[in-house]
Amino acid sequence: MMRRNPLTLFGRRRPQKPALLEVTPPRTGQRTLLGVENLLQSIAAPEPFALELAGRASGVSLMARCSADDVVRAQVAAHYPQARVRELGPDEDPLLVREGEQAWSIRLRPSGPAYAPLRTFRDRDLLDPGSDPLLALVGALGRVEAGERLVARLRLRALGPNWSQHYLAQLLAQEEKQRARYAPTAKPQSGNPNPVPLIVLGLGGLGLWQAHNWLEAGETWLLAGLCSAVAAVLLGAGWLRARWNRGRNRVLDPELAREKLGQAAFQAEVEVVALLPAGADRARARELLEPVAAAYQRFDQPGGARFETTKRRRWSSEGLDTAPSSPGLFGSASVLSVRELAGLWHPPGAGDETYEVERSGAKALPPPHQALREGAHVGDAVGDLERPIRFPPDLMRRHHLYVARTRMGKSTLMRHLVEHKLDEKARGRDRDAVVVIDPHADLVSDILEQVPEQLVSEVRLIDLADERGAVGVNLLDTRVFTDRDRTADAVVRVARGLWEQWGPRMQSILEQTVKTLHEANDHPTIAADEQYTILDGLRLLRDESFRAQVLSKLSDPYLVQWWAGDFGGWRREYTAEALAPVQTRLSYYATSQRARAILGQPRSTVDLRRTILEGGVLLVSTAQGTVGRDVAALVGASLLNLVDSVIREQERLPQLERRGALVVVDEMQTIPGVEFESMLSELGKYGAAFALATQSLAKLDELSPTMRHTLLANVGCLAAFQVSGADARDLVWELGRERVSEEDLVSQPVHHCYVRATVGRERTPAFSMRVRQPELGDPERAAEIRRAATAYLTPAHRLAAQETEQRRRLAEYQDGASAIRNGSERKQPKPDRHAKPKRERRPARRGEDGGP
Repeated sequence: MMRRNPLTLFGRRRPQKPALLEVTPPRTGQRTLLGVENLLQSIAAPEPFALELAGRASGVSLMARCSADDVVRAQVAAHYPQARVRELGPDEDPLLVREGEQAWSIRLRPSGPAYAPLRTFRDRDLLDPGSDPLLALVGALGRVEAGERLVARLRLRALGPNWSQHYLAQLLAQEEKQRARYAPTAKPQSGNPNPVPLIVLGLGGLGLWQAHNWLEAGETWLLAGLCSAVAAVLLGAGWLRARWNRGRNRVLDPELAREKLGQAAFQAEVEVVALLPAGADRARARELLEPVAAAYQRFDQPGGARFETTKRRRWSSEGLDTAPSSPGLFGSASVLSVRELAGLWHPPGAGDETYEVERSGAKALPPPHQALREGAHVGDAVGDLERPIRFPPDLMRRHHLYVARTRMGKSTLMRHLVEHKLDEKARGRDRDAVVVIDPHADLVSDILEQVPEQLVSEVRLIDLADERGAVGVNLLDTRVFTDRDRTADAVVRVARGLWEQWGPRMQSILEQTVKTLHEANDHPTIAADEQYTILDGLRLLRDESFRAQVLSKLSDPYLVQWWAGDFGGWRREYTAEALAPVQTRLSYYATSQRARAILGQPRSTVDLRRTILEGGVLLVSTAQGTVGRDVAALVGASLLNLVDSVIREQERLPQLERRGALVVVDEMQTIPGVEFESMLSELGKYGAAFALATQSLAKLDELSPTMRHTLLANVGCLAAFQVSGADARDLVWELGRERVSEEDLVSQPVHHCYVRATVGRERTPAFSMRVRQPELGDPERAAEIRRAATAYLTPAHRLAAQETEQRRRLAEYQDGASAIRNGSERKQPKPDRHAKPKRERRPARRGEDGGP
């Protein structure tokens, strides 16, 4: 007999409303039936539950309705780690009967004794595409139209481990009777005859005699009653004998029955519910329900059980029960083994491409258990068993590289790093500087709202799109950029990265121009507000009197010699040809009003050097969309080179006294001219950690042919979001081809990424992470920092005055140039036929430097 859980007999708990879980099967993987078998055997909860297939106009979904949702969720995650499990709200329940809707249902129960098996399948039976019997059921459920739902439910209750003992005894008795029935006929034994036929004959004779008496006496109504009673007895006896013979004569495969009795089992019932919109007729319910019932016939077993279908009946949400119904007085128990149930409900295999069933996208990889439990909370594990993922302090001190298409979540991940760093500084547990370079302003704007109150005074904001004025960034300010040669090298590298056409002559002219103006600014007679800027390079190249004034302040004889010997010895035509490309580039900055406002101020209004050395916070929004790509890149690259210079100066300090820095650069491909390769390979030993982000690895090749490989070789944390196919081919080697495929990388959802990191001495395997949604910030805090930034902003009226002064200088220069053109030509010395021409006076061939 069927055993019930004793917990349901005594001390019954208050019923809990079942939760509805939607299971999205994985895109890859072949483990289907075996996984469901193991899953069902692992569910030891005494409460009933239901496994459902819900057909809607959008497709067919696998669902589980259960009270112990945490148990089922955990088992699904353990056996199908790549499946997505989501709890649906009450309004998303496909069995919710809304106002005006009607619902019809049928039930299917296996015929025969409880040990009679249905047709079962194994994973090897489903290797060929289309061989899965569930596809017929999915196809029948997918025939619904808009507003209709069709749900096939397996209502289950777990049976105890000894459920099969009683049925095994019945099976053995049945086998014994079958053997006795079909055994060779033995010789009949002599003895007394069977009394049953004699009794029947006696009763029949007595009945005939009594009937004759009633007929003679005219009591025909008694005779009619007797005949009716005899007919009823004969019909009942015939029905009982036919039912007895049907069960007795039914031949069951004993091997299949023993296999079923050796497995865990559930009391089970199949219920199919059709929900129709208002106005639908009953015939539509039949059209939907009959194909589903026919699809279940694929599970009929000729040597076992077959599904028997009940009549259609009205259904209401009050019947939304997960427990199977009672078999009734004359019905037999409906028991299905885990193997039978696995065939009736399982995720379709990867080889069966059916559009009705949605599949999960990228593979979900679990993170390491211990390595990521402390530190910055940046995301959560992907999968059913969600848990926070934290970057520990050791990982925060390493270089990071994030690769993602636009708006995939890399800036959000950077934001979490910066917010954690600021929080640690506010608590007094961190003394590093924080530098953020953002070309699009969104990242900086979000960080401003998250700055702790204790750090407001330490924040320096440079927003190139600020309409209240302009921050001054003089690239030649000797108070900030103290190293002349490094400053010149930085400007040249930025220019080389921005300008497509480049040559050694152009580089020499620009380099000497920058060095000359920088050294002149270092002269004792030059005040901070009188320093030359990069825009004065045009005057230095064009105006001889201005050039003489600047050269008088130089102390480097080699610079003076270059201007007097090399530059001064060029012929007029050669000079014009050599200067044209350099003047063209410098004119871009001079003719841009916003560039003049930022780069044309003689004094840098923010002491960037001091901010970094004192462990402050520098937030830079280069506002590429407002000031232009070249200006944004020039300012961003110059500030990064300043960070590089300041950090390298700490080489002479002991290790414990060096000031570390977290340098965050979003969209690094927009800032050419920065030696990211040397920074990542060398600055880590001085305490600097870089967090870089790019939209594509191919963009890095434009910065340097070796940039991609150098960065991948030096980062301690690689996060790959949704990327292009070309990038996916490279990244799978870094993440591990055995764990991540190219398809996984290109199909990740938004804010999902694969991460591989070095924590301590170990390199973790790649794992999946969903970037944590950022918390709401304080707009008033951001406004407070922006108000404080006016202290180092040059207001608009002062910029207008400087613009007027520049125009006056331009007018003086134009007047002087006009006077020179109207004057007599300078006499040219006669060439000496015997003198050998100097090599430096030989003009370069046209196109060497890519003239205008």
